[in-house]
Amino acid sequence: MADNNNKKITLFQLIALSIAFFGAIRNVPTVASVGWESIFYMICAGIFFAIPISLISAELATGWPQEGGLQVWIKAALGERWSFVASWMLWIIMIIGMVMVSSAGASVFAYGIGRPDLSQNPIFITIVTIVAFWCVTLINFKASLGKKANTIASVIGIYIPFTLFIVLGIWFAIKHGNVNLGAFNVSTALPDIANISHLAFFAAICFIFSGLEQSAVYANEIENTKRNYPLGILTAIALVIVFNLFAGLTEANAIPANKIDLATVVQPFQLYFNELGIPWATTVISIMVYLGVLAQLSAWVLGPSKEMIKVAEDGDLPKFFQKRNKDGIPVTFVMIQAIAISILSLLYLVVPAINTGYFMVLILTTILYSAVYVILLISAVVLKYKCPEVKRPFTVPGGKVGMWITASLGMFGVITTIVVSFIPSNEVPKGDGGKFILFQALGLIITFVVPLIIYRFKKPEWKKEVQVLGITNNQLNNIVQNKVNDNKNINSKSNNNNHINLGTFKHATIHHK
Repeated sequence: MADNNNKKITLFQLIALSIAFFGAIRNVPTVASVGWESIFYMICAGIFFAIPISLISAELATGWPQEGGLQVWIKAALGERWSFVASWMLWIIMIIGMVMVSSAGASVFAYGIGRPDLSQNPIFITIVTIVAFWCVTLINFKASLGKKANTIASVIGIYIPFTLFIVLGIWFAIKHGNVNLGAFNVSTALPDIANISHLAFFAAICFIFSGLEQSAVYANEIENTKRNYPLGILTAIALVIVFNLFAGLTEANAIPANKIDLATVVQPFQLYFNELGIPWATTVISIMVYLGVLAQLSAWVLGPSKEMIKVAEDGDLPKFFQKRNKDGIPVTFVMIQAIAISILSLLYLVVPAINTGYFMVLILTTILYSAVYVILLISAVVLKYKCPEVKRPFTVPGGKVGMWITASLGMFGVITTIVVSFIPSNEVPKGDGGKFILFQALGLIITFVVPLIIYRFKKPEWKKEVQVLGITNNQLNNIVQNKVNDNKNINSKSNNNNHINLGTFKHATIHHK
């Protein structure tokens, strides 16, 4: 019993784990770009986006704890078709997300080599993004960088810079006072309805919480799940809101809104270190942050591909996608995503303004993730009625009524996120609003329709042949079918013989009489 308890995830570990899933320093410039309004957006994102999805994910994870998470829940509720659509969309989301992370890393790398001017050079950003991702991909072909290496890189590249970011920001504010933020009042804290373009940043801030449902897969391993899961996830959400607000508002105070670089989190560090008379520290912190970017990319390279190859082996994709190397790496998927990321990175050449390109990719990722959450929320309500007998150690408070309220809050949040995502923000140059909307619409439609087409034309022979004692599943099916046919033939012959014997017996009886 003691051993079992040692394996349980404590409340503190759950909070740390949850923050690791959706907390990232790269989101700070997005929060900073809207100033005091970020408080309103962050609170709304928590109430209408983060909290409903995390609570619902916890109930589903404890009821359906099988490996696969979100895909398993959707399959149980809506069937294999929509599970495949969700899996496909999540894979595409990760590909687009990796472009965003890689390009943000390229901007940081420019500061790391002492050339901050290159952070706005489209050619430099494109080349570094592509080269870095291919290097990480090729390394992962042989073996993963390992959990220990990723953990060390995360501490060096995420947690230390995040803490330093807040401390230096507060120091700057104490020394200089309110420089660029302006007065805090109702008009500055609430979104300006007249300036509708600012609403697009709500979608970008909601993206901060995307992926939080992943922590729910550990729900069955948590000490006192019913108490600790909601407490842990709500604490994690609160901490992410507080950290991002402190870091974002201090950056907004140090740098004018129209000069904030969305893709370069190192920008305020440069200001702070120059003020302290240690400009060389910008290079050091840039290298540290870039290590964090590489660690995140390394973790992402194999994760989505391993999920997709399971989908392929279930028969939803041709056998071409089921190839693995000797180390079990899903070769086809890893190569496809590397090629796709290389092509998508060319967006920075087509859209010369780095901020605009970064923002377009960020918004598309948010739209796609929100679409997946729509399917998830529908699945949660369906399973409440379809499988009431399934035991769930954690349930959304309030039973069916509570589920409807929670799912409705979440649905309002994700639908609002999708709608405002199509509003061109100030980051989109005037005259390019139509292109921005077209880019988002085509991205959503193509990503949603392609898996439906693939599923419509899938073939039985796509399903992977699993060997049991050297016999494939197809061979086993043939053996079983032949055995069934043999039994039918034996029964048929037996019936005929009985009929003949009975006739002979009757004839003999009559003749005897």
